[in-house]
Amino acid sequence: MSANNIRAYSAGGYNYFLADTGVKKYMIGCVPERYAAEYVKAAADIDAVVLITSDPEFSGGIEALIDSRPDIEIYGGSAALRNIKEIVNRSVNEHLIKDGMTENGLRFFITPGLHWVDSVMVLYNGVLFSGQLFSGGEAAEQYYKDRLAVNRGFVTNALDRLENEDIHIIYPAYGGAASCDMIGKCREWTAADRKEKKRAAVIYSSRHGYTKALAIRAAERLGEAFDTALFDAESDDITKITAAIDAADMLAVGTRTEDRNAPKCIWSAICGIDLMNNRSRPYFVFGSFAWAGDGIKLIDSTLRAMGMKQLVKPVEVLLKPTEEDMKRIDKAVEMMIHYEN
Repeated sequence: MSANNIRAYSAGGYNYFLADTGVKKYMIGCVPERYAAEYVKAAADIDAVVLITSDPEFSGGIEALIDSRPDIEIYGGSAALRNIKEIVNRSVNEHLIKDGMTENGLRFFITPGLHWVDSVMVLYNGVLFSGQLFSGGEAAEQYYKDRLAVNRGFVTNALDRLENEDIHIIYPAYGGAASCDMIGKCREWTAADRKEKKRAAVIYSSRHGYTKALAIRAAERLGEAFDTALFDAESDDITKITAAIDAADMLAVGTRTEDRNAPKCIWSAICGIDLMNNRSRPYFVFGSFAWAGDGIKLIDSTLRAMGMKQLVKPVEVLLKPTEEDMKRIDKAVEMMIHYEN
């Protein structure tokens, strides 16, 4: 037992910590179900478990503990308590964590999106139990890129919450302990994608060159205000396309219609969109068609269903675009250029 009355455990790289406050013993964190036996043994005389998250990867072992000790106290945010009861399929001796609450020297922070919406952190005697944030040990930057960068807005919010806290060492849920320098490093990672000029991405699929002509016009006009990337979804690398979409402030999608549907290459690009960071991202859809233009309508309705913001109704063009059709593209682009979040 350390001077801080904290004992660290690890199973397969997953960490959990006993904090003995003198009033109550708390086990902070949990492990996947496959390490449940080790977890139950370590938790033999604790009073309570603090759920860092209900994500089964970091909570699955709790079912075995509740099997052996049905009255064990379970602390978690409202979403975590709801979820954990559905994981163990029974009621639990639940204690609701509220943001900023303190108990026996433990201070709780609700920090959603790291990487589940129910994530919390705990601060005790200068020790921060950070959950997945700052996890990964020597590979912490890669862990951030793989697991948390998708939620970088939530990461930034969590870092802001920690700005003025007295933190001496960080114990994450996965990998080795980290120094407070990791907070500054994580700020650098989240800032890496910031840019001086706003970005736009234009992707298209065209069989006869008609939708391509619309896409080129859109890209040219967007290029007057944005750093604009133009992609042919039929031939360009899909990973580059999705990366450009995720980095863009504005999105324009041009699609042909194939058998009353959009082509697979357009669907592949749409399905690769990061919904966490692209929610409410402004977009418009355009395309040339010969009959009903179903592909254009399907892509537009899908982007709206994904939570992106339709700035203008789809620009639908019957076969070869005229100069009047091009002016409709110009008008749609103008709305994007002058849109303010």
